[in-house]
Order: sequence, then structure tokens, then C-alpha cells
Amino acid sequence: MAPVPKFSDLNGIFFNEREALLFLQGEGILPKKGECKKCGGSTTINMAKLLLRCTRRNCRKSVAVRKGTFFAGQCLPLGETLHVAYLWLLKTPVAGIIGQCGLSSATVCSYLKYFRQLVSDALEEQDCVIGGDGIVVEIDETKMGKRKYNRGHRVDGVWVVGGIEKTKDRRVFAVPVERRDADTLLDVIKKHVAPGSIIHTDLWKGYAGIDKKLGLKHRTVNHSVNFKDPQSGVHTNTIEGTWNGFKLLIPPRCRTKKDMDERLWEFAWRRANQKNLWAALLKALREVVYT
Repeated sequence: MAPVPKFSDLNGIFFNEREALLFLQGEGILPKKGECKKCGGSTTINMAKLLLRCTRRNCRKSVAVRKGTFFAGQCLPLGETLHVAYLWLLKTPVAGIIGQCGLSSATVCSYLKYFRQLVSDALEEQDCVIGGDGIVVEIDETKMGKRKYNRGHRVDGVWVVGGIEKTKDRRVFAVPVERRDADTLLDVIKKHVAPGSIIHTDLWKGYAGIDKKLGLKHRTVNHSVNFKDPQSGVHTNTIEGTWNGFKLLIPPRCRTKKDMDERLWEFAWRRANQKNLWAALLKALREVVYT
């Protein structure tokens, strides 16, 4: 199954509001009917106004179908929201979404932020812990710089520590950090790497103590000599390559402390659900509770 369906399979719900509503109801994301919160009577749906209305004559209370869901309080039609979400899953640039949907830049950027917040909330605890018995986890740090300066000048941005497991799933974690000292790095590893994992890092002093303090096997490569240890075969090329993909996902203007968290969670969510992004998005829409 493809991570995202073909556009032709979904364009009916993107451009027909009734079809979009029926689709979301069929997925259990929006209600078909329910119990009146006021009197306990049954409700029916007003398709034109997207309202659940009590059938009892002495009540007739109505509630928006969107209430308590991701779609509550939003300005776009249901189908258009799904269209923007679809393009976002495909990593379509903001300008491309604006062109295809005819929306303003502010609207598109707001909705992309909503989607990032949604998938951040949808990440299961187990999705944030990688590795396991005998699984190699490469760990590295990178500076997510905002802009480039001449040689010798400081680069603004955020330090990020991340890891990737060397399995076919290539699950990852990535978190922003204030410092790269041992206390900080070991705390991150403890939270995000499962017991029994084998840790591969470079010789940065912040990794000292992985074996003794965390009880994990720790192997290193000296990057001042080799990118890959010729005897043990240890390297961190996989996580370093992952940083390249990550930086492509995050525009330089968004590499700030304010924006970095949700961007990192989006990256981890995409990697955890890389085989079924559309289904994972629908699951998030169905399960994340809005109050």
C-alpha cells in the first residue's frame, strides 16, 4: 500500500463538501448522530448546516458537527482542509499549496501548523523510543542554523540531538537541547533509547558514561581520523545523512526554539508512519481529543 493514495482516488472528497462529510463520518472522525447533551434525546444531522439537532420538539438543541474535533472553529470547508492536508503529506511547498488551493499564504501556514500540532499530539509514547535488544542506534548532534555567516562567525540556531536505529524501519528521535553536556545527552538517551540497545557515537565528551551510567553498550568512532572505524566498522553516517533530510524539511526561517519542537515531532511522526501516512493522519484526526 502506498503511503498516500493517488489524487484521483481522493479528489471527490476534496471538491464536494457532502462527500467530504460522508468520508469523515465513515472514518469515525465526525459523528453521524448522537445523544443530545441537553435532554438525552437522539439527534439527526443537518447536512447543509453541518449541525446535529435534537429530534425532541421541546428541545431542538443543535450542536456543530465539528465541535470537539480537529475541524472545530476552522474557516475552511472540510474538503479543502483535507486537500491541504494531502498536499502537506506530500511535502508540497507552501507556494505550491497556495497555487493549487487558491488560499492565502497566512491561511496555508496556519493550517500546516495545525497539522504539525496534530501529529505531535498523535505520536504514541512507544514511537518516541527507538532501539531494543541488540539493535544498533546511531546518535549525533547537529546545529540547525538559521543563516550562514563568513568563516569564523557564529551561526544562530538550535542544537538538536537525534538517533536512528539501524533496522529496516529506520525509526528516529530528535529533540532540541540547550546544552551538549553529559547530563543533557545522557538524559535524552535514557528517555528515547530502549534498554539493550547498542549505541554508536563519535568521541564527543558528552557521551561519556553511556555504558556505566545507562548500562548500554557503547561503541565509538574517532572522526578526526576516520568516518568509519576500520576495525570495528562503527560509524554515524546514517544519522548524519538523516540530518540532511531533516534540514530539507525545515526552512531556515523556522529553525528557532519556538518552532523547532513541532518540526521535530513532525519528522519523527513521518518516519514512524512512512509506509501509511494518509492512514496515520486519519487515525490522528479520529483519536486526538479537542476540548
